[in-house]
Amino acid sequence: MTASRARFLTLVLVALLAQTSALRAQDRPDPAGSDAAPATNRVTVSDPEATLVVSNRPVVTFRASYFTRTPRRRATLAEERIDKLPDEALTGTVVAVPAFYRSIRGVMLEVADFPVFGLVEEDVDPESGESFDVFVTRAVENLKAALRARAEQEEGRILLRGIAVSVPAVLAFLVFVWLLVRAQRFVTRWAAAVSARRLQKMSHMGFDLWRQSALLARIVVDSLAWALGLIATYLCLTFVFVQFPYTEPWGSRLGEFLRETVEGLLEGLAKAVPGVVVVAFIFLITRIVASFVTTFFRNVERGGVRVGWFDPHTARATRRIVVVLLWLFALVAAYPHIPGSHSEAFRGISVLVGLVVSLGSTGLVNQVMSGFVVVYSRALKPGDWVRVGEVEGLVEEVGMLTTKLKTVRREEVNIPNAVLVGTTTTNFTSLAGADGPLVSTTVTIGYDAPWRQVHALLTQAASRTQGVRQRPEPRVLQRGLSDFYVEYQLIAHLERAEDRFEVLSRLHAQIQDAFNEQGVQIMSPHFAVQPGGSVVVPKSKWFAAPAAPEKEERGAP
Repeated sequence: MTASRARFLTLVLVALLAQTSALRAQDRPDPAGSDAAPATNRVTVSDPEATLVVSNRPVVTFRASYFTRTPRRRATLAEERIDKLPDEALTGTVVAVPAFYRSIRGVMLEVADFPVFGLVEEDVDPESGESFDVFVTRAVENLKAALRARAEQEEGRILLRGIAVSVPAVLAFLVFVWLLVRAQRFVTRWAAAVSARRLQKMSHMGFDLWRQSALLARIVVDSLAWALGLIATYLCLTFVFVQFPYTEPWGSRLGEFLRETVEGLLEGLAKAVPGVVVVAFIFLITRIVASFVTTFFRNVERGGVRVGWFDPHTARATRRIVVVLLWLFALVAAYPHIPGSHSEAFRGISVLVGLVVSLGSTGLVNQVMSGFVVVYSRALKPGDWVRVGEVEGLVEEVGMLTTKLKTVRREEVNIPNAVLVGTTTTNFTSLAGADGPLVSTTVTIGYDAPWRQVHALLTQAASRTQGVRQRPEPRVLQRGLSDFYVEYQLIAHLERAEDRFEVLSRLHAQIQDAFNEQGVQIMSPHFAVQPGGSVVVPKSKWFAAPAAPEKEERGAP
């Protein structure tokens, strides 16, 4: 062999060794997943991070950039290497081999001796608090599960088993939905029929109760049916997804969400039970005390219980005030124990309600405080005949906000308590006592009529009037001696305060009859010349047409 031929064979051998080394270097990539030699050696944490997903399962999240390889590029290269794995390697062992490349320490994950991707310490999430070893172990387990799922989803036996289990579940779901629709229609028709029988002929203030109740029942039934249908759909999808390797993560996440939701509800209920018990106990005790207070004050109001330091007329208002204060105290005591009272949503609603009440209660508080003044000043009480401004009537109710008067025209007048406090009120009943409420009327008679006769005529008219008490006896006062006449005032006591205007009308009629009988004119003489005779109505003309004797008032002579 010549020297030139020897040199040629040596060059060929060196070239083959170099190529073999290059191929080995390509088969075993660097720890960070790079397949090209960079110009500089450095690892940095970059954003955004990238997650390697295999068989619909997250394996590991890359957070570090290795030289010029971003996390996204590293995930793409790892996915490509896993896709190129032979089928027999999917069930092989997965190990993490320590690696050292260009002063960078890490691990290389290998599947059946095939390198797939590398990890470095910078890939660990610093907020998780886990070590690099734990991070690598979790990545190995995730990769094993993903490769196992890929191997299973390619097996016909497993797919057939999933289909065989899923088909009956889907059929059962369809049958349930069909039965649910039938039940929804049946319950809706039944509710409409019940509403038609019981409420079709009823209405309140023009409101169609039958149609509205049927609509409400339909809304409730439809909402319940939709809720059951959605729950059944959720469970069916969860069950079917779990049967197939590729969709098993979806089913697992759906099942995990359902489990966490149910556990959260049960845990919330368990935690809420002590608070609910305390709230129920507080309101039960408050109800018992409020019932006792209500019974006591009602007995005082009716006269069954006599308390020297308490006025029966203020018992009703005091009862309301005490009961409201009791319930407010119970609400304050129970508030911290109400489930969810410490949540931000509950606090926000409480603030909103408080703001609305504060803005809208200015006038309300004024009326309530005025009601306290009316009640505890004893200005009036139910059953009194009063005059408030231009309104005169019987007091029916003294409420927290308004006072109700019933007039002689059978009209109910509501007077705000604030107006009542700021207006002069005349009470015709409060000082009457057992003698009954007073009624008075005034006549003016000329000086030519003897005053004793006028007194007698007025008392005689009062004795003839139905509804006027004879004990104490009616009396007459001379209120003034004017230039042209004397002013006489008749004062009498009524049987019933609510008959005030009717009795007064009958009294005026009897006064006219009594004066006409005796020829005394009811006339204030404003004239220049005295008339020759008395200006009276003779008895023969008392029932001039169209008046008739049978229409004469009862009690007339």
